[in-house]
Amino acid sequence: MPRRLKLSTLQRDIMMTLEEAGAETVGTVMATVKPSSQSEFSAQVEALVKLGLILSEEHNLVLTEQGKTALRT
Repeated sequence: MPRRLKLSTLQRDIMMTLEEAGAETVGTVMATVKPSSQSEFSAQVEALVKLGLILSEEHNLVLTEQGKTALRT
Protein backbone atom coordinates (compact mmCIF):
# COMPACT_ATOMS: atom_id res chain seq x y z
CA MET A 1 0.00 0.00 0.00
CA PRO A 2 1.39 3.44 -0.90
CA ARG A 3 2.27 5.64 2.02
CA ARG A 4 0.12 8.66 2.62
CA LEU A 5 1.85 11.93 1.81
CA LYS A 6 1.53 14.95 4.04
CA LEU A 7 0.93 17.86 1.70
CA SER A 8 0.42 21.49 2.62
CA THR A 9 -2.94 23.09 1.93
CA LEU A 10 -1.46 24.93 -1.04
CA GLN A 11 0.08 21.72 -2.42
CA ARG A 12 -3.29 19.94 -2.12
CA ASP A 13 -5.01 22.85 -3.87
CA ILE A 14 -2.48 22.72 -6.72
CA MET A 15 -2.93 18.96 -7.05
CA MET A 16 -6.74 19.20 -7.02
CA THR A 17 -6.68 21.92 -9.66
CA LEU A 18 -4.52 19.75 -11.88
CA GLU A 19 -6.66 16.67 -11.22
CA GLU A 20 -9.66 18.39 -12.75
CA ALA A 21 -7.81 19.48 -15.90
CA GLY A 22 -4.81 17.15 -16.13
CA ALA A 23 -2.61 20.08 -17.12
CA GLU A 24 -2.86 23.85 -16.78
CA THR A 25 -0.72 26.89 -17.34
CA VAL A 26 1.13 28.18 -14.29
CA GLY A 27 -0.88 31.41 -14.45
CA THR A 28 -4.19 29.57 -14.43
CA VAL A 29 -3.18 27.44 -11.45
CA MET A 30 -1.99 30.54 -9.56
CA ALA A 31 -5.26 32.34 -10.29
CA THR A 32 -7.22 29.32 -9.07
CA VAL A 33 -5.33 28.58 -5.84
CA LYS A 34 -4.53 32.21 -4.97
CA PRO A 35 -1.21 31.76 -3.12
CA SER A 36 -0.08 34.44 -0.70
CA SER A 37 3.05 35.05 -2.79
CA GLN A 38 4.78 34.03 -6.02
CA SER A 39 7.74 32.66 -4.04
CA GLU A 40 5.52 30.46 -1.85
CA PHE A 41 3.78 29.10 -4.94
CA SER A 42 7.10 28.40 -6.68
CA ALA A 43 8.50 26.62 -3.61
CA GLN A 44 5.41 24.42 -3.30
CA VAL A 45 5.46 23.57 -7.02
CA GLU A 46 9.16 22.70 -6.79
CA ALA A 47 8.46 20.39 -3.83
CA LEU A 48 5.69 18.62 -5.78
CA VAL A 49 8.01 18.21 -8.77
CA LYS A 50 10.72 16.70 -6.52
CA LEU A 51 8.16 14.24 -5.15
CA GLY A 52 7.28 13.25 -8.72
CA LEU A 53 3.64 14.27 -8.32
CA ILE A 54 3.64 16.93 -11.03
CA LEU A 55 5.79 17.95 -13.97
CA SER A 56 6.70 21.49 -14.88
CA GLU A 57 6.91 21.79 -18.67
CA GLU A 58 7.51 25.20 -20.23
CA HIS A 59 4.73 27.30 -18.68
CA ASN A 60 2.51 24.33 -17.83
CA LEU A 61 2.03 22.12 -14.80
CA VAL A 62 1.03 18.50 -15.45
CA LEU A 63 -0.26 15.93 -12.97
CA THR A 64 1.73 12.68 -13.19
CA GLU A 65 0.38 9.14 -12.78
CA GLN A 66 2.07 9.07 -9.38
CA GLY A 67 0.24 12.30 -8.54
CA LYS A 68 -3.11 10.80 -9.58
CA THR A 69 -2.41 7.79 -7.36
CA ALA A 70 -1.48 10.03 -4.43
CA LEU A 71 -4.77 11.88 -4.71
CA ARG A 72 -6.72 8.61 -4.47
CA THR A 73 -5.02 7.53 -1.22
